[in-house]
Amino acid sequence: MAAIYDLNRPNPLATPCDEESCKPPLVKILTPHEFSQLTHIAPEARAELAALELAAANFVELYPSYIIGSFSVPDKSDPTGDPDTMSFYLEADHLILIDDGDIAQKTLDKVAATGILTKPTTSHTLYAFMKTLIADDFSWFSSMEDAMESLEDAMIGHHADISSQTIMSYRRAAMRMGSYYQQIGVMADLIADNENKVMSREEARTFGHITTHANHLSDRADMLREYSLQLYELHQTQIDLKQNSTMQILTIVTVMFAPLTLVTGWFGMNLTVLPGLDWPYMAATIITLALVMIVVMVLFFKRKRWL
Repeated sequence: MAAIYDLNRPNPLATPCDEESCKPPLVKILTPHEFSQLTHIAPEARAELAALELAAANFVELYPSYIIGSFSVPDKSDPTGDPDTMSFYLEADHLILIDDGDIAQKTLDKVAATGILTKPTTSHTLYAFMKTLIADDFSWFSSMEDAMESLEDAMIGHHADISSQTIMSYRRAAMRMGSYYQQIGVMADLIADNENKVMSREEARTFGHITTHANHLSDRADMLREYSLQLYELHQTQIDLKQNSTMQILTIVTVMFAPLTLVTGWFGMNLTVLPGLDWPYMAATIITLALVMIVVMVLFFKRKRWL
C-alpha cells in the first residue's frame, strides 16, 4: 500500500495524506509493483532501477532531470547477513522510495521524530533520509568495541574458551560496515556535485556533510577491523602457548620416567648371565637410584620453574 506525504504540511512526514488532496512536492513509498504502474517515469529509469534491485548495492546515477539510486543497508544485529534493500527516484517535485519491506517507512518515521527535516523539498528529504540511515552508527560501533574489549579481557584472564569464528565474525562485520559507509560517502559526494542541477546549490552542499560523516564511520570500521586482527593474533598466541605448555609437561614426564625405563629395559633383557643379577641388594639399589634421580630431576625442574 502506497504512503504519500505532502511536504507543504507542518511536520509533513508525521502522517500520510490522501492521494486526492496531496499537492507537490511529494514523498512516496511504493512497492516495486506500484512503481512499475507509474506512467510519468522515463523507460531508462525503470530499467536502471530494476537492475539496481537485483544488484543490492549502494549506488546513485544522475540524469538530466532526475536522480536514481539504491541502498543496501546492513542489518546491525547481523551485519554479515542479507541487507535491507531499497531504491529511490528523485526529481524536483517527487521523491519516490521503492521498498518491498519496511526499512523506508521506519527511516521516514525517524526523520519525522527527530525533526531534522527543516526544508519542505524533496532534495532535503533525501538528505535527511540518508543522514538518518547512519545517524546512530557511532553508538553501534561503541557497543561493538565494548564487546570486543570484553572478549579481549576474557582471553587474557582465561575466563572463557573463545573460538576463532567468534573473533573473525567481528572482522567480517567491520569489513561489511566499512564497505557500506564508503559507498554511502561516494553516493553523497556525487549528489553534492549536482551536475544535473536537480536541486539548489545550497541543498546539494548539505550532502557533503553526509560524505564527511560516512568517511568518519568508515575510518571507525577500519579501526575495529584492525582491532579484530589483533584479537585474532592474541588468540593464536594463546593457543601456541597452551600447546607449548602441553608439550613441556609431556617432555618432563618422559624425562622423569627415563630412569625407570632404563631399569626396565636393562633387567628385561632375555639374558642368562647379567652382571650383578645375583647380588641380593641389586633390586633395592636400583630402585633407590631411580627414586633419587627422579627427586633430583623434580628439584631441578622446580628451580627452572618448569613445574
